[in-house]
Amino acid sequence: MGDYSYLPQQSEEHFAAHNRNDSNFIELNLLPSCLICFPVEKQSSKQFQDFWNWFLNEHSAETYIAYTTYYFNQVYFEDNFEERNNNINQLLYSTIFEQQPPDLEYLNHQIHIWIAVHQSTETSLETKKESYQIAPVFNLFSSESEHSTQTVTPEPMAQDPLQQNILITLQGIQTALGQRNNTPLLLFRGNAQDPIEWLDDFERAATANQYDNEYKFQIVGGYLQGSPATWFSQETNANAQQRIIRWAPTNAGEDNTSFTIRFETKFRTPILISKWRMELERRTQDLGEVVTEYAKAIRKLIKHVDSGRNWTEEQKIHSFIKGLRTDLSYALWPLLVLKDNSTMDMAIELAQ
Repeated sequence: MGDYSYLPQQSEEHFAAHNRNDSNFIELNLLPSCLICFPVEKQSSKQFQDFWNWFLNEHSAETYIAYTTYYFNQVYFEDNFEERNNNINQLLYSTIFEQQPPDLEYLNHQIHIWIAVHQSTETSLETKKESYQIAPVFNLFSSESEHSTQTVTPEPMAQDPLQQNILITLQGIQTALGQRNNTPLLLFRGNAQDPIEWLDDFERAATANQYDNEYKFQIVGGYLQGSPATWFSQETNANAQQRIIRWAPTNAGEDNTSFTIRFETKFRTPILISKWRMELERRTQDLGEVVTEYAKAIRKLIKHVDSGRNWTEEQKIHSFIKGLRTDLSYALWPLLVLKDNSTMDMAIELAQ
């Protein structure tokens, strides 16, 4: 994901239009991160200056505009986590980068961390300042006019709601810090793209990055584009019937509210199923292809065709053996007939 600006062709064309005073082009192709269209009109806050110095150095940010400072203030003083997420995205869309930055989700996550740490530091400094106030103590029995001083430490105060929200955010971030993005996650755009293979790839990358099911469900929307993204937005809306609320079912009756099940149901189209059936029917062991690679291809096609996992072992064995080299298939059938409860795993092992 990442529609935010980073000085590619779109930005260059927009700034070229400014140079030639082409107001019609500019009006039709507004650039959210253009400093000329949206100039900074007033002095930014101390918090924003701290933020921008960090963002400039750590993430190759180059230019900010009036909207950037506006959305920063919305982000910094927002308690609602979802609203903060949305405002961070708007902040990113208003920023130009020297080079293409990491994906939107990664930057969003980093900004959450920076804000929580910065707010925590501010709170800590304020508390420390209050704790060491010097209060005058007058000595009524002294003939001297001067007074002595002593340090007064205030009684602990109950946490206000804002502090509690900050603490919750920090705790969430501490958990999220364990999440890694070492293995990239691929986008799904629909059309002829293989939904089963994409979901398998997503699961493998998520496992490598140590994502749990809750976190996978939180981020998956960012890796859907076009009609899949529209579908996901509609099906996770609070007003949706059978609203999707989890990654995968863990209990009976959760299929219709789980992303993995609904995703396959939606994008495993009849056209794709027919295509996979034909590939499975025609798949044979290529010359020089080892049994393990051939078996891997057959397993993959069976998984695509039989999404409900309803095939019997006999059906799987038939699909595997019929495409084997003739000498192997002839030798294999008698061995399997003599064994009770034969399985595809058993057939593959005997064929090697």
